[in-house]
Amino acid sequence: MQKIKSFTVAATLVGALLGGATAWAGDTIRPIDGCGTLTARDQSSYILVNSIQTNNLNCLIIESSNITIDMNGFSIQGSGEGTGILAPTPVEGIKIRNGFVRNFAIGISLGGTGNVVEGVHVTNNTDTGMVLGASNLVDHVVAQANNRNGILMTAAATVKNSTLRANGSNPESKGLSVGPGSTVTGNTIWASVGTGLFASLGSTVIGNTVFDSNPGVGISVICPSNVQDNTATGNTIQNLTLNDGIGCNAVDNVAP
Repeated sequence: MQKIKSFTVAATLVGALLGGATAWAGDTIRPIDGCGTLTARDQSSYILVNSIQTNNLNCLIIESSNITIDMNGFSIQGSGEGTGILAPTPVEGIKIRNGFVRNFAIGISLGGTGNVVEGVHVTNNTDTGMVLGASNLVDHVVAQANNRNGILMTAAATVKNSTLRANGSNPESKGLSVGPGSTVTGNTIWASVGTGLFASLGSTVIGNTVFDSNPGVGISVICPSNVQDNTATGNTIQNLTLNDGIGCNAVDNVAP
């Protein structure tokens, strides 16, 4: 596994690389043109300069906290094994933006806290699109055609404005699964096999649309939780299930 080379970029070059943005001006920008291990001081930034296709088990392995990866619209593609982008615990505070990760076993796996994934597509992975630790944020992500699960997250997750389509292959599969105390808002989930959206107790589930889970349940929530303004239709087993106790605030849901 190669080490990624680094260099410091002046503000004008940063602007060119990022389409005029200068948020990283004066910081150390490290280009990524192949798989490797990302080791850098905290607050460092990386940018893909081309798409990567690899037979490596794992492509990018992050070993330092508080690193940003701008995928710059490029893709990382595997051969059905390993993980596309991997940051094992205790690495935390990772930000991944604006790209495509496909055809690994797991697209993105971030075990630590405080990570952010936004504007990323995880597709056609043989197991799960993304596996994320506690207190992670997913925003404007697309998870599609991942064989086992779309996105799995643990406690205090936030998932918003994302699209999950055609994930799963058996009744135990999940399109989206979040742990206790999570917030799930404004997502569209359809054509899952298994459960479209599962949220553990103490969660807030508002304004999601889940349909055509086949065979499967649309939305499954463990009480007590706040479940409002969701639409769940056309799911073959049940549209909305409130599980394990009382105390769910379930109002204004469309789930015939």
